[in-house]
Amino acid sequence: MKKLNLFFIPCAISALFLISCNSQKTPAQEAQGEEVVPQTTVIIPSAADGSIVYVDLDSLTQNYLMTKDLAGELEEKMKKLDADLTNRQKKFQASVADLQNKAQKGLETRAKLAEMEQQLGVEQDNLLRLSESYRMEMAEEQAVMQRKIIQAIMDYLKVYNKEKGYKYILGNTFDAKILYADPSLDITASVLDGINAKYKAEQKK
Repeated sequence: MKKLNLFFIPCAISALFLISCNSQKTPAQEAQGEEVVPQTTVIIPSAADGSIVYVDLDSLTQNYLMTKDLAGELEEKMKKLDADLTNRQKKFQASVADLQNKAQKGLETRAKLAEMEQQLGVEQDNLLRLSESYRMEMAEEQAVMQRKIIQAIMDYLKVYNKEKGYKYILGNTFDAKILYADPSLDITASVLDGINAKYKAEQKK
């Protein structure tokens, strides 16, 4: 009897998506459960000081309250899909073990065993397709979440800049083409305070 590829089916999709929904904290802050607030002594430049400023997008998105909320929702959905897939695989493994036991003890005819094996082969293929479907679904959900966050930031900066009057607000990230930026032009803390206040107010409505 042909062996079913029992261990080929991934039993979890959580490893495919590592969601960082908490701010980076020091060990002392984690122990005390403190909320991390970006520390800065930088004077926020005005339009008269310089018409080009920047935000650290990595820090901004990581500490944006919308990021934490959406990432939490995404993680909960991921756990449900992962649990469903794991449960289905356990049932499949039990069916395979039952088939192997009956084959070893001669409790079914060869025709019946062949029929059972064929059915399990179909179930295995279905599990593989389901696993891939869940993986693609989570990838799409994550992409949509990231677009929502960036769009919210861009929308806020339009309002923010009506008062500030900058000509350019650049986004500085680890892999950005900005190789050096003067820290005095960093408005990340100011934008983060404002966008989080706006988000809190919207959530209360």
